[in-house]
Amino acid sequence: MSSTAESKHAILDLTGGTCTSCVIAIEHLGRRIQGISEITVDRATSTIQIAYDGNREALDKVCDFVNRIGYSAEVRATD
Repeated sequence: MSSTAESKHAILDLTGGTCTSCVIAIEHLGRRIQGISEITVDRATSTIQIAYDGNREALDKVCDFVNRIGYSAEVRATD
């Protein structure tokens, strides 16, 4: 089982990047970031849902790469 009691969740606000190709790129590249176990773009709410290891640096890396591909992502909430 891949999820543990240590798994945390975060919601990022996404500006732009909601076409199918963009969603696939964000999800595919996001899963390659160390500490990210799951990443899902919700086009209906313009958010990115993330399951991660609790290290804030992983979320910062997601925001950074989304910004580098021409869109904007900011952390809204974490648990």
